[in-house]
Amino acid sequence: MTIKTHTIEKKNSNHNQEWSWEETPEVTKALETLHESSKLAASFQEGTKKASKAPNAATSKRKT
Repeated sequence: MTIKTHTIEKKNSNHNQEWSWEETPEVTKALETLHESSKLAASFQEGTKKASKAPNAATSKRKT
């Protein structure tokens, strides 16, 4: 197990934050799974950007 740390530095050094965590095999596997699902979600999102409007959607013209 490895202990990882991350420090967030603020303008006032009294308010700096230090985060630390143990990197276990379970955490590593969970991060890999998260990365894969994020890539899958991004690929779905790219597909929806191309088709911006449904072909049978109503027009946005005002009635007079």
